[in-house]
Amino acid sequence: MPFKEAVSDLVTRVQDWLSSADQIGVVVAIVFVAIIIWLRKPLAKMVVGALDSLMTRLAVGLSEETKAELTVPTSVLIVTLSAFLALDVLQLPEFADGIVRRVLTSIAVLAVFAGWYNLCGPFVSLLSGETRLGVKMESGWMERVARFGVVLFGITALLTVWEVDISSALTGVGVLGAGLAIATQDLIRNLVAGMNNISEKRFSVGDVVQIEGIFVGTVEQIDLRSTLLRGFDQIPRYIPNSELANAVVLNYSQRRNRRVKLSIPLVLATTQAQISEFCDTLRKHLKESGDFDVSEDAPQYVHVEGLSDSAVLVMFYAWTNDPDYASFLEVTERLTLKIMELASACDTALAYPTQTLNMSESASDV
Repeated sequence: MPFKEAVSDLVTRVQDWLSSADQIGVVVAIVFVAIIIWLRKPLAKMVVGALDSLMTRLAVGLSEETKAELTVPTSVLIVTLSAFLALDVLQLPEFADGIVRRVLTSIAVLAVFAGWYNLCGPFVSLLSGETRLGVKMESGWMERVARFGVVLFGITALLTVWEVDISSALTGVGVLGAGLAIATQDLIRNLVAGMNNISEKRFSVGDVVQIEGIFVGTVEQIDLRSTLLRGFDQIPRYIPNSELANAVVLNYSQRRNRRVKLSIPLVLATTQAQISEFCDTLRKHLKESGDFDVSEDAPQYVHVEGLSDSAVLVMFYAWTNDPDYASFLEVTERLTLKIMELASACDTALAYPTQTLNMSESASDV
C-alpha cells in the first residue's frame, strides 16, 4: 500500500541519517536546546527587563501585566532561535530540514507578532504623548486598529513562510485601501494635522487659547481627529485639527508674564517738581515691590508721554513676574492703590475729564 511504502521510506531515511550523523554533535545539540528550555523563563525576563528599561527612557514604562504577557512569547522565541542553531549541527535530511525550518519559522513569527500585539497599548500611549505632553486623548480605538493591523500582518507573514500565493488578495486589498483613502481623505487630513499639533506642542489640556483672534476658550481634550475647546460661555466646541493646523493660535497659558500698561492722568496744575517726584517714586515701586520683572529682557518705562485736554499723562509700562490672572489682578490692585497714594503724597491729584462752557449775554438780547 502507498501509505506503508511512504512510512517505510521515511524510516529508511531516518536510519540512514542516524547512521551518518555526528553522534557527539547530535548529543551536544540536544543538550544545548534542553538547557535553553530549562533557562527560558530567566532569559525571557532579562530580555523583557531590557525592553522595559528602553521604554522607560521614552517615558512609557511597561506595566507588570504587560511584562508578564511578553514573557511567554519571548521565551518561545528564545527556544525557537536555539532550535535553529541546533539544526545546523544536526544536518537533517533535506526534506525534513525544510519542514522543520518552516515550522520553527512559523513559531518565531507567531511569537514576534504576539509580542507586538501585547505592545500595542504602550506604543499607542507613547504616540498620544499623555505623559510627555500633558495631552488627554481617547486612544482606545487607536489600540484596536493597531492590534488589527498586527494580526493582519502576522497572518500575511505566516502564509508567506509556507509559500502561499496571496498576491491576488493583496492586490484586492490595495484597491480597497485606495478607495477607502479617497473616501476618508478628510479623516486622514485631520489625523495628520492632529499628530502635527501634538508634536509641535502648540497647546495642551488646560491651556487658554484664542483661535484666529475671534474665539477664546480652554482646551479640554485633544484627539487625533478633533480638539475640544470650551468657551467662557461654557459651550463645548469640537474643532477639526486641520482647521487648527492652519489657524493662528494664541496660547495665553504659555506666556511667561503679563503686561501692565497704564496712562496715569495728573491734573494740569501739577508742577514739574511734583511730576518728577511722582515718576521717581513710581519707578522705585516698580523696582522694589517684587511684583514686576526687572530683568533686561522685560522693558520698563515710567515717563511723561504727553498732554490731554485736562491732564498731564504719565505712562507706566512693565511686566509682571507671574502670568497667572489672579496674581495679575492682585498686582494691578496694589499698583492702583500706590498711584492714588503717590498722587496725594506729591500734593497733586488725578485728573478726570472736564469741559468748560463760557456763556456770555449779548447786549441785543437784553
